Amino acid sequence: METGRKVKSLYGAICVLLAGMVLLGGCNPVESVSRETDERAFRRGKSLLREGRHEEALQAFLSVVSSRQDAVESHLEAGLIYLNQIKDPLAAIHHFRGYLAMNPDGEHADFVRELILTAQKDFARTLPGNPFGEAVERVNLMETVKSLREENNRLKETIIGLQEDLEERGRLLEQYREALARRPAETNAGNDRELAPIVIDSTPRRASGADEDRPQTYTVKSGDTLSRISLNVYGVRGRWAEIFEANRDTLPSPNALQPGQVLTIP
Repeated sequence: METGRKVKSLYGAICVLLAGMVLLGGCNPVESVSRETDERAFRRGKSLLREGRHEEALQAFLSVVSSRQDAVESHLEAGLIYLNQIKDPLAAIHHFRGYLAMNPDGEHADFVRELILTAQKDFARTLPGNPFGEAVERVNLMETVKSLREENNRLKETIIGLQEDLEERGRLLEQYREALARRPAETNAGNDRELAPIVIDSTPRRASGADEDRPQTYTVKSGDTLSRISLNVYGVRGRWAEIFEANRDTLPSPNALQPGQVLTIP
């Protein structure tokens, strides 16, 4: 009988422990195995979005958020609907922050941070009297100026490259004229002998030193541009595009140079 009481006591303790695990969410094998995107509600929300039924899609995504602690994608989808269709920037910010809280370094993290800034601006515009109106417009203006400045720098780089290409063509043309001037006099007299072809050195001018002496890398200094680096390395500004293409993995744009950055020189 003593043994039976011990068994019953042990059984009761195990039941209490399992019940506590379920209440705390620590014993949910279905949730730990299933993926959010496999949820029926999530798939229904995506289908409703394709049909343009945004409010119904929102309810589907919110149901996923309420039922799962890892509803990263549903937070993002709900935030986008609140921001773009329902025009509720505060609700959108809530869900975008929910996404970042669970996935701060995710594939769309930077995009979501930009969405939060957009939602904050939208909310500021809704306040009575638009107290932040000038500040919001100033931020928008600064972003526009930055974009135009970057585009202007890209155009400058292109113009410099075209100018140097034109200079190179002029050099080749001058070589051709000099070669014609050195032709023997009998050429103009109608001599039938076969004439040697005119050979022109079309190799671009480079900085002093052979190719093997050229550095394989370049450390960016303050004030550097790709055209300046091209001039330092190759002796011409027009080869900046080659440097850019060789470093696309670390340079999102030609104007993204940072002092101390190490570039590969092709």
